[in-house]
Amino acid sequence: MRVHNGRYYCFYSGGAWARDNYGIAYVVADHPLGPYRNPEGVVGPIFRSVPDRVIGPGHNSFTVSPDGSQEYVVYHAWDIHMSARYMRLDRLEWPEDRPVLVGTTWTPQPAPPDTESRRLD
Repeated sequence: MRVHNGRYYCFYSGGAWARDNYGIAYVVADHPLGPYRNPEGVVGPIFRSVPDRVIGPGHNSFTVSPDGSQEYVVYHAWDIHMSARYMRLDRLEWPEDRPVLVGTTWTPQPAPPDTESRRLD
């Protein structure tokens, strides 16, 4: 669950983890007890498996950079050999109050900005 601008976003993993349709989607509500609904115009996961790169991304959480300027999604995914699940970190942005993951990435990413700690709003 993530609260953003007074609305409640419930993120969940879904699909078949070993297939390209697996990923993380969300529903949204104006109250923590719902009702939750699919956002208008959003179909399917906001991020998903990337064939031959990232398999079964899921079980996400959220964090913010130490200086509070950038939000991130932390999740795990299998490597291409399916020998281990690795923690991953990708930027999360909110254009027009819709969560958009800048990823799913499989290459090194810039380190988060670091000046001072701050909690998510």
